[in-house]
Amino acid sequence: MVLESLFPAKDIVNKPIDMLILSFIVAIACVFISYFIFPSYAGIIAPLLVTVAMTPVVYRIFSIEEEVERDEAEKKLTLTFFQRHRETILLFSLFFIGNFLAIFLLALVLPQEVATSAFSQQIAEIKLIKSVSASATGSATSDAFFAIITMNNLKVMIFSFLISLFIVTGSFFILSWNASIIAIYLASFIRQGYIDDFFSRSLGILPHAPVEMLAYFLAGIAGGILSLGLVREKLWSPEFRLILRDSVLLMGLSIAAVFAGAVLEVWA
Repeated sequence: MVLESLFPAKDIVNKPIDMLILSFIVAIACVFISYFIFPSYAGIIAPLLVTVAMTPVVYRIFSIEEEVERDEAEKKLTLTFFQRHRETILLFSLFFIGNFLAIFLLALVLPQEVATSAFSQQIAEIKLIKSVSASATGSATSDAFFAIITMNNLKVMIFSFLISLFIVTGSFFILSWNASIIAIYLASFIRQGYIDDFFSRSLGILPHAPVEMLAYFLAGIAGGILSLGLVREKLWSPEFRLILRDSVLLMGLSIAAVFAGAVLEVWA
């Protein structure tokens, strides 16, 4: 109720930049709450709390958009993909950026022991990514390693899609988690004084990591769009079939990104 009072859904719809500000504030608050209640698991609890905190606002935003789209149902069939989903993609993207900026700032200003404890899950994930990348360097021609990487990333992608499909705001958890991973990774260079070595030290996970993150991002949006379609539209109506097609298109792009990321990770 407090968030809805400070950031009314109608204001966010009319001025999407408020989503960035809201997600920034919510992310910071959730990190502190998670750390003081569950210090050892704050890194994974915080994205969950962010999702819970954002749910009422997000549902209200979707309700407002549903009213508008209901009045323009016929027009929707003639719009392009990005015209139909521009607002949804924009709001998801601003939410991602707001979370990224919040975690990045906290990772820089918090005492080292607090940051290490609060983001232990993210740090562990980054170490895992680095270790996998190191293994890929030694197995650059291994088709078996390519298959392992691809299957692992496909599992994560499918999970991103399913959690967003069955829980509309599940995509916010995926976006918040990925934003925190990138933020912690980048902040670590500045914190340790490795700014000049950033690019050389990043070669282990670049450029495949951003491509893989994009795959999870697209899968999350695909699930969110389809979930909204199931709620808003009559099953198998022309509008629903259009949304289903758009979701399949996004999943196709997500799968392509998974394969592209695996190729870059193993052979680039």
